Formats: sequence, C-alpha cells, structure tokens
Amino acid sequence: MIPRTRLARMTLYMAAMEAVLLAFQLVLSLFKATTVAASALSGWIVFLGWVACILLFFLSLRWFRNHVMWSVRNRLIVTYLFIGGLPVGLMAVMAFGSGYVLAQHLATFLAVSEVRVQEQRLASANLAAIEEMERHKADPEKISAERVPFAGRTVTVLKPGEAPAWLKNGFSGLVYDNDKFYLRAVNSIPTPRGPALVVSSVPFDTKLLALVANKLGSLTLSSIVNFRAANAGDIAANDDQQADETIARMKQAPPRNNIITAGTVPAPQRSLDWEFRFGGLIQSTDWRTGEPQTNLFLSGSTRLSTVLANLSESMSFWSGIIGVVLAGAAILFAIVVLVALLIGVGLTRKITYSVANLYKATQFINRGDFTQRIEVREKDQLAALQVSFNSMTDSLQQLIAEQKEKERLQSELEIAHEVQAQLFPRSISGTRSLELFGICRPARIVSGDYYDFLAYGPDQVGIAVGDISGKGISAALLMATIHSAVRAYEQQELLSVGSAAVYGTHSRTATVMARVAPSPAQMLWLLNRHLFQSTQPEKYATLFLGFYDEAKHQLTYANAGHLPPIVLSKNGMVRRLETGGTVVGLFPDCDYEEETVELYPGDIFIAFSDGITEPENEFGEFGEDRLIEAISTYRDLPLERITEHAVSAVQDWIGSIEQPDDITLVLARRI
Repeated sequence: MIPRTRLARMTLYMAAMEAVLLAFQLVLSLFKATTVAASALSGWIVFLGWVACILLFFLSLRWFRNHVMWSVRNRLIVTYLFIGGLPVGLMAVMAFGSGYVLAQHLATFLAVSEVRVQEQRLASANLAAIEEMERHKADPEKISAERVPFAGRTVTVLKPGEAPAWLKNGFSGLVYDNDKFYLRAVNSIPTPRGPALVVSSVPFDTKLLALVANKLGSLTLSSIVNFRAANAGDIAANDDQQADETIARMKQAPPRNNIITAGTVPAPQRSLDWEFRFGGLIQSTDWRTGEPQTNLFLSGSTRLSTVLANLSESMSFWSGIIGVVLAGAAILFAIVVLVALLIGVGLTRKITYSVANLYKATQFINRGDFTQRIEVREKDQLAALQVSFNSMTDSLQQLIAEQKEKERLQSELEIAHEVQAQLFPRSISGTRSLELFGICRPARIVSGDYYDFLAYGPDQVGIAVGDISGKGISAALLMATIHSAVRAYEQQELLSVGSAAVYGTHSRTATVMARVAPSPAQMLWLLNRHLFQSTQPEKYATLFLGFYDEAKHQLTYANAGHLPPIVLSKNGMVRRLETGGTVVGLFPDCDYEEETVELYPGDIFIAFSDGITEPENEFGEFGEDRLIEAISTYRDLPLERITEHAVSAVQDWIGSIEQPDDITLVLARRI
C-alpha cells in the first residue's frame, strides 16, 4: 500500500488535497457568513476529484497489468474473453436489439396500415353515398348516412363558399378539427347552385381505435394539442380587442392531452412469445389551414406471434418452421460454444502446464543447477519449446566449461602481456645531447606495435619503431621475433665495402675487414630475409630504424614502409623521414636506402604508429597535424609529460568508444 512510483505518489497527493478541501468546505458551510466562500471551493473540489479519478484509473490499469496479468493463465482468460466472449456478446446484443427494433417497426407499420385501411373504407363509403345521390336524383342535403352504412359516420354537404379555402376536391385522411381528431373523406358533387362537397366524417375515438387494435393488441392514441395553435385562426378573424383577449387566453391555457385506449394484449402462443411495446407518430391535417401536423402518437403492446400472423396468412405453418429453425440454431450455437470452451480449456491447460514447467526449470538454473531437465509429453510447438530449453541447458553447461577454458586462456594472455612488457625498454638511456622517451598502449591484452632503444655506449644510440600486421597473439609473437632479431643484428660485426651505400643482392662482397656501427639499411635487408623465410606469406611488418651519432649530432635512418617520423624544429618547421623501402617480410629480396639528417638544438624527433593518427570521430581522423599541434604546445615540458598530453588528445578525440588500435609514440629531443 506504500506508493513507490511517481504516478502513485501523485494520486495520493491529489486524494489528500481533495480530502482537505472537502473538510475545509464542510467547516466553512457551518458558518452562514462564509457560505459563498464554501461554495467557491466546489469548482476546485470537482476538478481535483476528476484528476484523482483519472490518475486512480491509470494506477488501477498498471496494478492490473503488473499483478493480475502476470499469470499466463489470466492473460489467456482475458484473451479468450476479448477474442471469443466479447464478440459473441456483442453479436447477441446486436441481434436482439435489431430484432426488437424490427419487431417494433413492423408492429407500428401494421397499426398505421390499419388506420389507412379505415381511411380507404371511409373514402369508399363517401363515394358510394355520392353515387346514391346521383342515382336517385336526390338533394345532397337530404341524403342519410344510414343509406351507405359506416359505423359512427356522419355525412355533411358543404355549399360553395362554406368549405375551407385549401379544400378543393378529393380528400381522405386524418384531420384535426375543434380539438378533436376525425377520419374524413371529401368528394365534390354538382348541384343546381354549383358544385358542393360531400364530407363523410368519423370521430377517431375508442370505437374506431378498437377496430384498428382488433388484430394487433392493445393500442393507445395520445394527442398533445396546443390551444394557441388551435385558435391561431381566430385571431385573424376577430377585431383587435377580441384578438387581444384571444392571445391572452392562448398564453394562459396549457397544452391539452387527449388519450384513448382500446384492445387487449393477445395471449402468448408459446413460451418464448414475449410481449413488447411499440409506437410511432401519425400525421394529421389541420382542417382549417390544411397544414400537416405530427401531434398524434400511436403506441401499444403486442406479441411477436401476432405480428407474424398479420404478415402471413399461413402463420400456423411458418411459426412452426421458424420455431424449429430458431431452436435448432440455438442448440447448434450452444454446442459450438461448448466445444470451443472445452478446446480453450484444454489449450489453456497445455499452455499453462508448459509455462509452469519452464518457470520451475528456470528457477533451478537461477540457483546454478544445470542438471534439471523438463519431461516432454506432447508433440507441438510448446513441446518443441521445452525441448529447446533442455538443449539450452546443455549448451549452458558447455558454455560454462568453455568459459572456464577461456578464463584459463585469459590468464595465459595476462602472462603473455607481462612477458611482452619486458621486451619494451625498461630504462631510458639517451646520450649527453639527446633525450629519449617512448610509450605503447595496447588496444588488447597484447600489442602488435614495437619500439626499442639500442644503446651503443655514451656516444651512440639506436631508435626502432614498428607496426606488425594483424592483432592479437600472432602479431605479438611476430613483434617478439623482430625484437630479438634487431637486438641480435645490433651485436653483429658488419662488413663495410668501400663507399657502398646500398646493401642488396648484388653488392654484398666484402674485401676490407673493420668493426663499424650498424647500418640501418643492412639491418633491414637482413631482417626482411629472415622474416620472409620464417613466417607465413601474409605476415609482414613496417619498421623504422635509426642511429644517432653524438659526435656529429646526426641521425642515420632507413624506413621500411612505416609512417614517416617527423623532426619538429624549434621554429615550427617539419621534416619527414621517408627514405627507405617497402615493408619487411613480404617479399624475398628487397633493397633499402638510408639517409643521414642533422638534429639541431631544440629539435624533437616524433615516431608514431597508425593508432595515433588514424582514430576517427564524426569530424574525421585525428591526423598528423593535430599530433604536431599537441606536441608543439607542450614542447618545453619533459618528454614524458609531452607524451601524456599527446596521448590524452588522442583519447579525447576517440571519446567513449573502444580504442581501435595500438597506440605507440616515441619522442627524442636534441638538447
């Protein structure tokens, strides 16, 4: 009951405000002087009440969804109700409602039709009277209504000028005259003084209504006639004083209600022969003005069998057939619903049984017991789901075993990382005029980048920077191979021939023996041959190799396909060290060139891998220009601090994404 969500807290807050305002209004209502203030709170109370009800409705929906609908059984029951029960119920309601409305309209149609039949009978009687007059040459004024019988009929002859202005010749229907309703038929007849009108009139009373209700049931005729409308014609006929008096009576007089009833509801023909009510408006004509009016309402009660009997002469035959058809349809529908219910219950049991088994099995797995298996009984999709769950449990057991093996391999990779870390220079020893610093940050546990500082006493130092193709263990192993080869060639006594600058396949004959400093080009040539012969064909490496001479302040280098290192002068000028050849280890016999450049005081040598310049974000690559800018900004700091700022700039450029490649940066500064 403690609200834990914002919606629940808001609902409780609105309900509390509603209760406070109700209490405050109750207190204010006790004082007559503050009645106005108490009533002014009603608007806020109603508003807050609606808001609280709406919030409570959504809160109830959430509770229903989270608690009642949590069970699959309840979800299926609600689904069946919406898919099966609700449409069937709506169809039943629509069928019953449509049938009821249709029966009402049929009964009303029959009642009105019977009224029209009486109108036609009266019109026929009026024509018969005229024919009698013409046959016997009788005076129309002396004709008797009894000579042409019609119950309750009166015959009147209207001389020329006595009939209403709208009545010319030939009329039959329901009229309203002197606050009463009549059935009237009018036809003209020639007389010596001109054409006259023979009017047959029958009051619409209980007797006539009984004739209409004879075959239908109980009928009630209600008329609401306004005195003002009934006497509107008198106003124009009277003088001003009488007109004022008539208007005054019209305003004071209430509408008059005339109700007559006739007939009785017939007895039921069968058990389902229900009684129902019907009704409709009947149009009449104002006898004075000739305008149509709808101030007569015909209603009543009857039974379905009576309506059907009036529609068909052989009702006894059709009623039996219709009853049998309806009973058969009802039985068939009940059987279909029962079968559907049984099928639904069976499907529900199967589904909930499978879901319950799956839920229990997941509880075992949650406790770490992967030996639990579900007993499969059926051969359907749910059974296939249980089989899949058992298969998944087997896979989880295998996955756990593989995870343990992976952890063992991860442990070995950590050891490999520690071993590789020992290959990088552990102590940085430059010369009197050259500072050195390098860093390598692997993208994975082990790195495929390589850098090394080669010491030749206090006067010479070598710098090696490389990038191995690929990543992971294979790249790390090739990196270790290159490291060991470079260190081995460093200690090797090399032969110098004349003034040859290129060491290749056609210029390796030596005639003079001497101990000289290693040549970068020759070391690359030897390393390329070694890697090509000892590694797979697709394995190769880029490598920059240079040797600094303290006495001459010169750097002799050869670049085997590596990104060209940069010499950044104190005045901002940039020199790229591109001389060399292709990558090592890819081709069997390659020649490499070397070049010697002089380093001036304040110059910074920058060697890097593609993990520095190629990282991208939405603005593109980091690039060499940003690297140069970062180093130029902090060039007066120690090399270690400069390296930290440069690597931080790359990390900021990458952002929160994973480091895409190994980051290697080597700096050397001429003092």
